[in-house]
Amino acid sequence: MISPVEISASEQDRPFWLSQGLASKNADEVAAADILIVPLKDFREGIPFAFHQDTIAVARFLGKALSGKASLEVLADDDEFVELMLHSAEFRFSTIIVSYLIAPLVVGLLTNYLYDVLKAKPGDSVEMNLIVEDQQCRSMKVNFKGDAKDFNQMADKVGQLSRECAALGPATKANSTPRIPASSKASANGQVPSNDRKKQ
Repeated sequence: MISPVEISASEQDRPFWLSQGLASKNADEVAAADILIVPLKDFREGIPFAFHQDTIAVARFLGKALSGKASLEVLADDDEFVELMLHSAEFRFSTIIVSYLIAPLVVGLLTNYLYDVLKAKPGDSVEMNLIVEDQQCRSMKVNFKGDAKDFNQMADKVGQLSRECAALGPATKANSTPRIPASSKASANGQVPSNDRKKQ
């Protein structure tokens, strides 16, 4: 049986995203964030950067759960934020770059969000990319694409990767209040996403 989880070295790591010129009004906070939510690049002509549907809702969920524990940033100023409305049966999450120190916690929270908020059930398709990083460990992309019932395998792989990073030495983390862009921006198909909109 083919595993729904793949791990590979990531070229689109934090330095890559910091070089894209996004979120320039909050460059220091973005550079130091424990959790950084990044967009798709070159989604289609005329849309250089776009976030998956419900990114704002996910960011708010994580921000509330991790308040005072970890810093979270969305890589976009308010006037740069574009959210896709793909109207698909698949649950897709924007890529999240995260410190290995809190990667298992973040995956646990995303698991709660998937099952408790989105009400995903066996048979539903889920796609998520998590990039786990540390100063003493390569940035590694953990990709999950498969059935919602197998999402626990994502937690297992991320936990293992985090333990391997921890074995290489200590790291530091910063605490701050999460900054999330306002979502009153036109989506890629001209619709306006709502902060409180849930997947249909």
